[in-house]
Amino acid sequence: MTFDVRAIGTIKFIADEPALHAPQIRQSGVGPKAHCFTWATEQAQHPRVAYSRTWLATYARPACSYLMLRVRVKGPFDLRLSLAAAASFLPIAESPPILTALLDVDGKTATVTISQPARRLPVVHVSATSRIDKPSLERFTKWLVWSELDLLPFYRLLAEHPIMGAVASSLTGLKPLRPATLFEMAIIAISEQQLSLAAAFHIRARLVRRFGKRVGSFWRFPSAERLAATPVRDLASCGLSGRKAQYVKELAERVNEGILDFETLKEQSDDRIREQLLAVRGFGEWSVQYMLARGFGRPDALPSSDVGLRRVVGHYFARGRRLTPAQLERALAPFKPFRSLAAYYLAVHWRLRGALKHMPPLLLGVPRQNAR
Repeated sequence: MTFDVRAIGTIKFIADEPALHAPQIRQSGVGPKAHCFTWATEQAQHPRVAYSRTWLATYARPACSYLMLRVRVKGPFDLRLSLAAAASFLPIAESPPILTALLDVDGKTATVTISQPARRLPVVHVSATSRIDKPSLERFTKWLVWSELDLLPFYRLLAEHPIMGAVASSLTGLKPLRPATLFEMAIIAISEQQLSLAAAFHIRARLVRRFGKRVGSFWRFPSAERLAATPVRDLASCGLSGRKAQYVKELAERVNEGILDFETLKEQSDDRIREQLLAVRGFGEWSVQYMLARGFGRPDALPSSDVGLRRVVGHYFARGRRLTPAQLERALAPFKPFRSLAAYYLAVHWRLRGALKHMPPLLLGVPRQNAR
């Protein structure tokens, strides 16, 4: 997944259907199916999250898209809320109102932008800056926004719970967004081992800028081929420890040589994926569960040793006390088969607590003795 963390962008919207409201809009060009605009200031009011931001045009010339389409996802789905949630885990000031990612097809790299004109409708508008086929663009879009995830069974399970019911109702439509590729997700997992999210983010940013490819104002994540050919010392110079740099290189070599095929693994069971990943140096149980939950989109995979999750869930279920891995699993057991999704909702709720309305009181979880 590629965010323009400098908060610079170009807005496109389908004729007569604005993707975003912008009080100061200047038309810069017209395409066959879309008007292309840049804008200086955009203020948006989310039903639960309010924010404003300043934008600058990135392109001196119009950036009209070659291809635009609508993609229906399983609802409910709120793209802006999902972007705000994703940004809350990163050291960036504000969340972008649109999702931007880079897609490689037949040797061409396209900048893909995804927006949601109406939050109540599970439909997103997608544009690409290169001529790529519609099926590829639609598959890529659905992958990024976890289109196949049906939240309704999850919400029904939580509805009567005194804590999770309130949390879910304040985050209706939230879905975890996924990186563009599972290879990128694997590098994320390695970089975040025993490290703060902010520190890992900055290390990856240096890795991307040094070994990735610049496309317009965005950077494409380095390919497995590129990282496999990079000396360990050069990888370590981006901030990775020597051991993690070796892990990254060995992972890239496995992927580049076809020994580890993430596309094939997408269709495999959790146990089969776990077996394959544990065979890779640098992957332990935490990394595997993290990959299953955030990369492969398995809603019940739970990285129970995660210190951050144990702390957050403890705020809600154990009167602020950090849970042990076993206690975390017991606390979330009632929410099978959506334990990782429940944990994600709690983590996002905690991070956005200053912006969310209808915040349920904290420290109203189960009594301390019941959390043991």
